[in-house]
Amino acid sequence: MTSPVYVILGPGGQGRDVIDALIAAGRTVAGAFDDDNPPLPAGVPLLGGLDSWRSKLAAGVEFMPAMGNPTQRAELAAAIVIGGGRLASAIHPAAVVSPRASVGPGVFLGAGVVVAPEAVIGDLTFLNALCSVDHDCQLGTAVQVSPGVILPGGVHIGDSAFIGAGAVVLPGRHIGAGAVVGAGSVVIHDVPEGVTVAGNPAREIKRS
Repeated sequence: MTSPVYVILGPGGQGRDVIDALIAAGRTVAGAFDDDNPPLPAGVPLLGGLDSWRSKLAAGVEFMPAMGNPTQRAELAAAIVIGGGRLASAIHPAAVVSPRASVGPGVFLGAGVVVAPEAVIGDLTFLNALCSVDHDCQLGTAVQVSPGVILPGGVHIGDSAFIGAGAVVLPGRHIGAGAVVGAGSVVIHDVPEGVTVAGNPAREIKRS
């Protein structure tokens, strides 16, 4: 029997995608936390603001940090673990994951995601709908991959990087930690840590 999950939403709609995936996978979503009043499925109560999740720390429950910002997600997950909580994963039943792939805790895989053999999906990484992660790709911790992204074989993506919707990364390329790839970009060269690129071919537009 699986444990109930409390989802911590944060701004935006990412958390609602996570809730739908949990429900589709047969998990019990015991409630959600958010500072606003987002539309939630019937039977999923809003239990309080983002900072009130600690009220539900108890044995046998899991938490799913579900905000789209990868840095915020990683910080919240660390607080949950330090507080004695456990992290849930949300894997939609319409996702296809090779039994030879490695998927860490706190991960979200949306509908239509494909994860190929020997791919490594790091803790807290989110793969949104219709992403393709081919063989031998390695994604770090709290990577955010938007819908429709294509990662052919051997792509490496560093911690907390953000890949925009519909982007394509050529095989074997490396995306540094904290880098941002704009929507629709085609990445033909490695992207250094903390650099934002966009376009076809992708070019540097910002460095942090």
